[in-house]
Amino acid sequence: MSDGRILLKNGTVITLDPELGDLPGGDVLISEGRIEQVAPEIDAPDAEVVPADGMLVIPGLIDTHLHMWQQPLRGLGAGQWGVDDYVAKVFPVRERYGPQDMYESTYMCATEALANGTTTVLDFCHNVLTEEHAEGSLRAHRETGQRVLFAYGMLGYEDRLEAERASRLAQVSRIKEDLGSDPTSLVRLGMGLTTLTFASMEDLLVEVEHARGLGLPMTIHQNVPGEIVRLQKAGVLGPDLLPVHSNNATDGELQLLASCGCAISFTTEGEFGGGRPMSALHRADRAGVLPTLGVDVPSRVAVDMFGQLRITYNIMRSAEAAIERQEGRWPLKRYEGSPFTTARRVLEYATVNGAKAIGLGDHLGTLTPGKQADIVLLRTGPFGVSVGDPAAHVVLQSNAGDVDSVLVAGRFRKRGGELVGVDTEKLPFMMRDLQRRVLNGS
Repeated sequence: MSDGRILLKNGTVITLDPELGDLPGGDVLISEGRIEQVAPEIDAPDAEVVPADGMLVIPGLIDTHLHMWQQPLRGLGAGQWGVDDYVAKVFPVRERYGPQDMYESTYMCATEALANGTTTVLDFCHNVLTEEHAEGSLRAHRETGQRVLFAYGMLGYEDRLEAERASRLAQVSRIKEDLGSDPTSLVRLGMGLTTLTFASMEDLLVEVEHARGLGLPMTIHQNVPGEIVRLQKAGVLGPDLLPVHSNNATDGELQLLASCGCAISFTTEGEFGGGRPMSALHRADRAGVLPTLGVDVPSRVAVDMFGQLRITYNIMRSAEAAIERQEGRWPLKRYEGSPFTTARRVLEYATVNGAKAIGLGDHLGTLTPGKQADIVLLRTGPFGVSVGDPAAHVVLQSNAGDVDSVLVAGRFRKRGGELVGVDTEKLPFMMRDLQRRVLNGS
């Protein structure tokens, strides 16, 4: 809930609602945590007026794949070369974490993400080694004020997976009962399924049946060629499942995902830097699969969705140009349907599409009256908004340092460049002590 009515005044409002469009010099009225009105001029004498002159007003950014427990491991994955490096250098560190480490890592990651304009995160927590580990992360999420889908990771200790599956599913049921079913709650529960790398299809189906019995959204790492077909044949695909990566998907597999109403979470910077094929990005969108974006691993990639927007746009444009060259159409010329990629379309990946992918399309993703007031105000500096589409300014000109204010459910979490309710002076000391414990075992 908010503390009162708030009127964001005279900003360049990018609603991403096709009926409302963009409003240069527009106003946004917020009441009781929701958007009440969006218009060129709003008169609300009882509202607190927040000047947005010279700023862009956009929907909060949505990260659909983030391993928040890796926050203190920043840099450990730098220079990583292939999955083997990750498995050898980064992933084993998780077994050094205790419940308090999970709390502190999650709290700091959420705080950084909020400061950088990410109002909603799917926290794929594949470091639930004990029940207390899960509670540590959830305690942090309850404190930060960020909107989160906590995807309870079913991958515990690898040598205990089968023996502990039943007890882990029982904890999932208890957490679901505790959190309830209100889709607008700041903390919701989902399930991070065990990948087929570590589990049989039969074991995976046990997890899926349990999640669907509780009405939980699910997500799964999809790294191995041919898995999408296997998941489809087993009845796993559906709008409640969000595959991650899927860089190896064939056109036929993308059609399967589209027919089942699936989205994909692309973690573009990590995938591209890790040498994965990237053509699935533009092929998925053309096939009718909703592309969404995530940071993935803070151990390697900055918790910054603006970086994901920019690299995604440029990779997709580059892929389209490569196709044109292959077809003998060079130098590049415009014709109907080419280029397919626009900055506005990519911005929708991290807003409109992200909301739909986590089951909140009716509540988030656009600045539409009635939706939750998850909003970011971006400074545009002394030179103002760039000419042309203001969405292009967000994707190609903005960075995390431009984030002036962040609201979640109508409540400021960052205002005037300063985090609200966070003792930022303590964060470096918390990080130092945490890194000492998990990296050095002391």
